[in-house]
Amino acid sequence: MTHFYKEITGIYRLKIPFDQIYTSVFLIETPSGAALVDCATTQEDVDECIIPALKEMNYELSDLKMLILTHKHGDHAGGLQRVLFHAPNIEVIREVKEIFDGISTYPMAGHTQDCIGILDTRTGTLISGDGLQGLGVDKYRCYTQNREAYIETVARVKSDERVENILFSHSYEPWNKDRATGRAESLFCLDACLESLG
Repeated sequence: MTHFYKEITGIYRLKIPFDQIYTSVFLIETPSGAALVDCATTQEDVDECIIPALKEMNYELSDLKMLILTHKHGDHAGGLQRVLFHAPNIEVIREVKEIFDGISTYPMAGHTQDCIGILDTRTGTLISGDGLQGLGVDKYRCYTQNREAYIETVARVKSDERVENILFSHSYEPWNKDRATGRAESLFCLDACLESLG
């Protein structure tokens, strides 16, 4: 069984096997309630990974205030219908908006036009989904539906001094890990995103 583990205060990661790699689901806790970020690939991922891991954290799916989808690709949003089966009243967020307690979604178009991240200003942490990819991972090379929008996204994040840490959904190359800790490491990863475009 997979488990949520703490990334930073109030943010937990669950790694769910996907192909030869993994995809990440995040749990964000705040005084106003908890939110899930992404929902993996299949109904089995929801039933066999997400629900048991939430129970270990003392949550049912129906306890969560919302599900935030970083974008429409199947390894991030494939479990949506199963989440809605278990929690039909959960609010599904797919757009840029303020949420609560220093949490807001964040524009990250480029990989897909609907890409969003989640910015936690309490800890200066950006959950980027696939919005920042470096060289990509395994057989999945860096993919941009809109190259210009991707470049704008990277520039926006680089100039946003609120962003101290970045949590990626996969362990991207060339840094080969799924997080950047501190402003200097985050800027290094952002520069690598631009360099990967050639």
